Amino acid sequence: MSRPWRAGTTRRLARTLLPLLHDTLSGGARRALGLAPMPWRDEERRDGARSPSFGSATWVTGLKPGSLLRSRRMRTVGLAGSLNPADSLRFEYVTSDSSGRLITATGALFQPKVRTGVVVAFAPSTQGVARHCDPSLSCTVGANAWRRAPYDLVVTYEQPTINYLVAAGCQVILTDYPRDPTLGVQLYCDHPSSARALADAVRACREFGVDDSTLGLWGFSQGGGAAGKLLEEPDYAPDVRPRAAVIGAPPSDLHAVLRHVDGSMVTGVIAYTVAGLMVTSPEILAEVLDQLNDHGLNELIANAALCAGGSVASSGWTSTASWSRDGRPLAEVAEDLPYTMAEIRRRRLGAAAPEVPVRLWGSLHDDIVPFATVSQVHRSWMALGAGTTLEWQTRTLPNIPGRTGLNHFAPYFQGLTDDVGWLLEQVRR
Repeated sequence: MSRPWRAGTTRRLARTLLPLLHDTLSGGARRALGLAPMPWRDEERRDGARSPSFGSATWVTGLKPGSLLRSRRMRTVGLAGSLNPADSLRFEYVTSDSSGRLITATGALFQPKVRTGVVVAFAPSTQGVARHCDPSLSCTVGANAWRRAPYDLVVTYEQPTINYLVAAGCQVILTDYPRDPTLGVQLYCDHPSSARALADAVRACREFGVDDSTLGLWGFSQGGGAAGKLLEEPDYAPDVRPRAAVIGAPPSDLHAVLRHVDGSMVTGVIAYTVAGLMVTSPEILAEVLDQLNDHGLNELIANAALCAGGSVASSGWTSTASWSRDGRPLAEVAEDLPYTMAEIRRRRLGAAAPEVPVRLWGSLHDDIVPFATVSQVHRSWMALGAGTTLEWQTRTLPNIPGRTGLNHFAPYFQGLTDDVGWLLEQVRR
């Protein structure tokens, strides 16, 4: 069958990758020589002028979800030159968590100079839960490593996807995901809260003149959970009406993910998950604290201050059995924690069928999100009436040994151009 969106793919890839590589490599060299500051250390300075600063997450009263609070322009890697030019904004806005409490969140808007009218609400995958890992900050960096302890590594590995969408003429809106204002911990893989933050980011961008009547959703991994939950709970933001969505490898069953990744290169995401669960309620906090030993608590604190690359150096290929008081892996410990398991079940996908076309895909050998859990989302949505609006793909890249996460990320980039083309075709109908 003809794929009309494939026309121009090579040109768009060149426009995406060449300036992205140039900006990332040259910027990394400048920072290594001490010639360029990291953006989160100098947020109020831009071209010699002061612009609005962004504080930590706070509780909000008297404002509606989606209210825009402040914004500033920024320079995004790969989007500042002539090959793929776009205006970039970082903004702060109001959203609500899954309990309905109003909080602030941050996000970014990327607007190409030449636009097709399509808007994509982009739910990013895991880049780390520390503030300096937020995609709306790291997109100005590209890549950077800390040479002194605690070692950390920022890599904006989804920026190629964002910039490819921009090269296709799409305005892209992303959320950094909300944080608990009391402790500053990201509500990691809290899919209901993340879905609300994504919808409210779209609402906030209307203040910049964005017309989201032709809206698509994009979410991979952690972002797939957010985008999928937004489709399952359309009543939260009935004025935000996506026409189609691409959802890849969503971590629907967090308990299964905890079992699956323990002892892999990305064991650190278990710390992200547990910390995000602990700030959900006092009951979960008490349950988990009672099970962690001093080493486990230190691992949670250490990983909460790191990006994904730093977590690999801190916790990669270790077992969480050393984190618990009784020597069991945390996935096994969680089975005995009723409040924790109830919250994990509440975050699952599969409770309602999407009402718009969706391309859902899973990787057969995924070493982060178990393929069986993604397949179960497909079966649940079909049983609930998704029918012909749901396209299911099994990605069969050969298994790469080592539990490195490559079986999770490689199929994402392998299908990138085709997924973007499919989304644009569906949204324009």
